[in-house]
Formats: sequence, structure tokens, C-alpha cells
Amino acid sequence: MFLGMAIDATGCHPDSRWHSPGDPLDPERQRRLAQQAERGGLDFVTLDDSMAIPEGPCAALGRPDAVTVLAGIAPLTTTIGLLATVTTTYCEPVHVSRALATLDHISQGRAGWRRRVVTAAAEAAHFGPESAAGADELHAEQAEFTDVVTKLWDSWEDGAEIRDVATGRFLDRSKLRHIEHAGPHFRIKGPANVPRPPQGHPVLAVDFDPRGHRAPAPEADMVFVEVPDARKARARVGARTRVIGELEVLFSGDHGVSDWDGRTGDAASRRSRFAGTPVELAQLLGDMWDSGDVDGFHLRPAFLPTTLSRFAAEVVPVLRRRSWLRPHRGTTLRARLGLPAKAPNVFSA
Repeated sequence: MFLGMAIDATGCHPDSRWHSPGDPLDPERQRRLAQQAERGGLDFVTLDDSMAIPEGPCAALGRPDAVTVLAGIAPLTTTIGLLATVTTTYCEPVHVSRALATLDHISQGRAGWRRRVVTAAAEAAHFGPESAAGADELHAEQAEFTDVVTKLWDSWEDGAEIRDVATGRFLDRSKLRHIEHAGPHFRIKGPANVPRPPQGHPVLAVDFDPRGHRAPAPEADMVFVEVPDARKARARVGARTRVIGELEVLFSGDHGVSDWDGRTGDAASRRSRFAGTPVELAQLLGDMWDSGDVDGFHLRPAFLPTTLSRFAAEVVPVLRRRSWLRPHRGTTLRARLGLPAKAPNVFSA
């Protein structure tokens, strides 16, 4: 199974203020979390992002830009995937394409993109007095946004970089493409000003819609789904798309907490929750993976760094002993997920 964990500044437990999350801009803190996850055998870490100020006692910490933070982590890690949430609302495709391509180069092929739309009024208010567009329009914009980002990544053909000092040839301009995109939301000429990412396309993760209003994006490499909806997601995505179950995790006894209301899930938010011992969590993950409904899990820790530490020390060894963890197959995120080593160029297909 594939394993990932959120390393956001705050834990997901309502009492996570009991454990100071530290300064989210402290590079040492972020480095320790990512390196601990890497040593613990996890395949990727995620960093959420939003234009809104966090709620509750951690509001003063703010919310640093996810791609920027992960770009700082990249040189300090070697194998773990770095998955950033980036919105397709109130952003421009050229900016997002450039930032994620840069992250993929800095990390040598370990970047991922969890895309999202902005529907909350608290976020929309940062960009003007007008209301955010309706959900259907925002998702239509997101589809075109993703198409433009992909074209920009592919606007440099493989082999465009020559870098021959002896002949003074560094770039084959015949292998740069003007994408000439003209759609209802964007008009972009291109090409990009960053070479094609090492993975071709950084790994694309999307969220599953359990109500069935929107089909899973066919270009998605990963679909994040709350575990009760995993079987439904498996039936609706292609074989190449990795189904990743999401689970909030609280270990018994952490910071004096003995239980968690909504242990089996929060019906209002549809978030899935686990509260129990590390051995119980290992068994739960193994049973769900054996069912064939999921390819892996994305865990949202109740407390950082405690939940991560206990998971690496007490859950991962059980998963290994019971042969639920696969041997790692390379250093890029695509390789770790068993995806094609390099995404094909859309202009060469």
C-alpha cells in the first residue's frame, strides 16, 4: 500500500492546541517532519493551502504558501513525494505551471499537485467584492485550467535543452511550442519559461465527489476519498488511477486524550476518523487494502509531531511484518506510485 501524511501546521483534533504546533515558517520544523516521514517509509507528505485564516487558537500561525514551503523542504529530502494543494480559482495557469515545474526540478521528480477550487466566501473576499462563481462554473474553469497547465509543461519537448558549452548551443528553440490556447476562461500563447518537469507532469491528485455530480477527472493520477466511499471511487476510476483513502488519526493516550467523538466518522463533514492503538490502525489499514478498494492512505494526524512519530515507530513495522507495504520502486513520486515513469507529452501523443 501507499502511505502519505499531512504535515500542516495544526493537527486535526479540536484539542490540538494542547500541543504547540510550533512556528509554521520554521524551516527546521518542516524539515524534521518531512525527514521523519521519509525515514518512516511513507511515500509522500502533503501540505494544504487556503487563502482563509485558520480558525481557532492556531489562527495566529497563518497559512504559508504550500509550494514555497515544499520547495524549501525538497533539497533536505531525497525520496519522499511532496504534494502541495494549489487552487485553480483566482490564480493564473502560467503561475501554477511555473511553480509546480520548479518544485519538480528542485526535488528531482517528487512534486505533486492536489488541485482545489475556492467556494468559501472568506477566501473569495480577498479578491474583490463580487461573489464567487457557481460550483459548476468553477469546476469548468478548473478543467480548462488543468488543460492549460499541462500544455505549458509540455511546451518544451524532451531534448530541448542542449547545454553544450563547447558549441555554445544551450537550447533547441525548434523544440519549444507555442500552445496557442484560446478557451472560455484563458487565452495563453506559451511556451513556458521553465523546462519540462522531470516527471513530465507532476502527479495530479483530485478529490472524489461521492454524490456523483462530477465524474473523476480522467487525467488524475490519484483520487483522494473518504474511506466509506472508497468502493464507490474504485468502481468509477480507471485502473491507472490510485485510490487513496483519507483518515484522521488519533492514537489512544496522546496528550491525555482517551477518545474522539465521531470515531467512525463525522456525518456532517464526511471526514473519516480513527481513534485507537497503533496495532488496531495497522489492522484496519491492512483489511481495507486487502479488500481491493484502496491503493493506499492519506493520514491527517491529530497532533504533530506525535502522531507521525508513533505511526512511523509503531504502525509501519506492523505493516511491513504483515507484507502490506510494497518495496519502493524508484525515487520519483511517479515511480513510488507505480505510475508511468514520465507522463507522455500531449503534443506528441
